[in-house]
Amino acid sequence: MIKIQEKNNWLNNPEVCQRLEEIWKTEGNFFQTCFEEVIVVLEAHHKKYKNQITERQFITRRYKDMIGAHGIGKTFINIGLCSEESILEKNQGKKTVKDHVFGYVTIAKKVVCDFIDEKIDENWLEKNFHLWVTIEVSKKEHRKENIQRSDQNSGLNIDYEHKLKLKHYKVVSDLYIKEKFKPRFSNLNYKYELVERRNN
Repeated sequence: MIKIQEKNNWLNNPEVCQRLEEIWKTEGNFFQTCFEEVIVVLEAHHKKYKNQITERQFITRRYKDMIGAHGIGKTFINIGLCSEESILEKNQGKKTVKDHVFGYVTIAKKVVCDFIDEKIDENWLEKNFHLWVTIEVSKKEHRKENIQRSDQNSGLNIDYEHKLKLKHYKVVSDLYIKEKFKPRFSNLNYKYELVERRNN
């Protein structure tokens, strides 16, 4: 296990960067192909509804699942990040939880707002697919008093920058990355075929 020394700067950890780079190298074209479908929908919605698409209720109703869950063709990215407590629990045979660092609403909000602000270019997804990363935590750590959830009614705690620094991880033990972890890739033939079809 490699300890993440600066929890609030986890994304810049060299091991984290290397794992994300490895995943992008294998699945990046597939992610981009799926994400293009999202952009097509956002363009159509923006043409029809203008900036209404940035409203919290619109995002929650329409984009939480379409973008937050399925925006890149898979619902999460596991690079072997875990809390110290989850390691201990797993060693005792207990079940743990893979927590979506940003959550579906925050992901959707980030994508929609960057789209409106014209920040999404051909390199945007490669720089931002960490939005779908999970961290393995213990069941106790995953309780809402320990990891704050986005309040979909009030709109509180759905800020990207807040979650990027793991400020919503109120009572979570030290962060580690599994040293011998290997990302799992599935259905690669289908993914490569889809990319090829879209490029023709």
